[in-house]
Amino acid sequence: AVVRQSAGRVAEGWAGNRKAFISRVWRAIQDSEPHWQLSEIEFKCMLTEAHRAGHIVLSNADLKDERNLRDVQESAVAYRNAVFHFVRVDD
Repeated sequence: AVVRQSAGRVAEGWAGNRKAFISRVWRAIQDSEPHWQLSEIEFKCMLTEAHRAGHIVLSNADLKDERNLRDVQESAVAYRNAVFHFVRVDD
């Protein structure tokens, strides 16, 4: 729930297609939940587990734009045969 709330605060896009870069969600979680004391790797592992369990939905960046290339690179999470960059935010 905290990840979904944090993603909602940093998400971009239009209703029905909002996404938040995983790196931005990670920074928001660090600011709002410092007592979790998670490393970035632990956070990304927890995201993939939450995705696998159906608690959140991760998606990839199909089109990479020079303006957000750093966000794409910092957000990359490999899981099975996919690389995810976003947490989907359903309104």
